[in-house]
Amino acid sequence: MLILLALPLRPACVSRFGAEVVLAGRPVDPRDLFRGDYVALSFEAESVPLELFPAPDEKKSEYAALDLSTWFVALAPDEKGLWTPSGVFAEVPEGPYLKGTVKYLAERADGSMTAEMDYGEGLKRFYVKEDTGRELEESARQSRLRATVKVWRGMAVIQSLEVVPDAAQPHVLH
Repeated sequence: MLILLALPLRPACVSRFGAEVVLAGRPVDPRDLFRGDYVALSFEAESVPLELFPAPDEKKSEYAALDLSTWFVALAPDEKGLWTPSGVFAEVPEGPYLKGTVKYLAERADGSMTAEMDYGEGLKRFYVKEDTGRELEESARQSRLRATVKVWRGMAVIQSLEVVPDAAQPHVLH
């Protein structure tokens, strides 16, 4: 019984105590029969360049990313104000970070390798008003969707989504 009562505590703690970061998103638009429309999300911060992981040593020829243990991905803002991975550590780093595991390795168009990360349920879906999910999906395809996320102790909870228009003011969904 205590476990059921504790489940909502984790996102509440993240929302209350977490550091706010903004991530670029790539969503899909499903629907939950009981809760309504939501946007299933994927973030550019889930693709972590392999060179950000600890370098291999003489004993190992592969990067440490192949290890499926827990990694701490430090976040830092880029020139556009979007938070991106700045380093990957086996121990908790300073500043905002996401805690996750490597799902698989992928090759980018430029030939560089990335580790595709799983940061848990807090970044996977965001519930929206009915019939607004498709607009968000299209905005993400045009690289115009931003998510304001609270990050605390490696856990993340989406606070709002923002569609960044070409020339007008941003449209925020809470």
